[in-house]
Amino acid sequence: MTIRARTITPGEQEILDHWQRADRVVGYRRARILRLSEAGHTCPVIAEFLGLHVATVRDTILQFNEGGISAITPRPRSGGRPRRYDDVIAETAENLVRQGPPPEEDRATWTLRGLAAAIAGRCVRIGQMSPEAVRRVLASRHIAYRRAKEWLTSPDPAYERKKHRRDRLLAWARSAPDRAAIWLDESWFVRWPYRFWAWATQKALPRVAKRWNEAVETTALYAALDDETQEAFLRWTGQPNSERTITFLGALLAHIAQQGKQFIVLFWDQASWHTSKRTRAWIRAYNQRAKREGLPQLIVCEVPSRSPWLMPLESIFGWIKHQVLGDRKFDTMAELQAAVERHFRRRVKEARERRHRAWAKALEAAA
Repeated sequence: MTIRARTITPGEQEILDHWQRADRVVGYRRARILRLSEAGHTCPVIAEFLGLHVATVRDTILQFNEGGISAITPRPRSGGRPRRYDDVIAETAENLVRQGPPPEEDRATWTLRGLAAAIAGRCVRIGQMSPEAVRRVLASRHIAYRRAKEWLTSPDPAYERKKHRRDRLLAWARSAPDRAAIWLDESWFVRWPYRFWAWATQKALPRVAKRWNEAVETTALYAALDDETQEAFLRWTGQPNSERTITFLGALLAHIAQQGKQFIVLFWDQASWHTSKRTRAWIRAYNQRAKREGLPQLIVCEVPSRSPWLMPLESIFGWIKHQVLGDRKFDTMAELQAAVERHFRRRVKEARERRHRAWAKALEAAA
């Protein structure tokens, strides 16, 4: 008896057309079998035309005639045998590896064999577990034995209090146009290269000559950065001390007074020339004179010790040293200073443009 496909409905025709245009080979072949059978071709002819076994053609037509499109719809494969270790075991392994081994293990970290024994002890139904199975179970939770990254923290015992005061004063300075937030810091520069990273092949790694007790000419840069306008006020000096800090503060305050500010919040670290008695006495005397003469009043805020993430100037100084100066050796100190100032202002300008774009994007989202 000749086996032929029954009449195909318009809805089924649309599905078969989609299968023929799709990339799945199984669906394409089944759609072609039904189309050719509907056109009057026999099963042996269809099998020869499509390169299939005649039994495959007959089974496809019979399944379609009995169950319709749903009976011949391609289904994903089962994916192999079911997992032996389910999510309960994976969660047990994750909890164990985060808790650490018990004291009787006499180790700081788990071994795979120790974890396997501990998991088998908690999940009696699995009997035993191989170390490789433990590794795969942990890998399914994206857990692997990795070297810990160094995480920089501040040793300042009053870190939270100082950070809270810094954030509060920064928000206060940004809330009114007659207030200014100024970041102040110093950094040292030398005429020798700062080469740490470079493009090179593995067989020709970059090398930098190590200096042994050489008298290297250094210079220090006092930098003040306006938080709102991102304008930089720079001065080159020798070794920072209280006297040079006071001189820089006087020039900075005179510069800001021309902008019509009434309050200046100065953020700096706890360097000895910042916290010295002489510097603090000068700041008190200045604020007394500012009240009498109507000058901008100065509010000093010390950021926690060893917390460069709270001082924007730290990243700028580091970027200039490691990325801009590179392996260049300057002939004179004046050339070094000019290059540092040029790249400093370029970096600040790029940061200001990025901040303006971010603000514009935030305003558009809010609207």
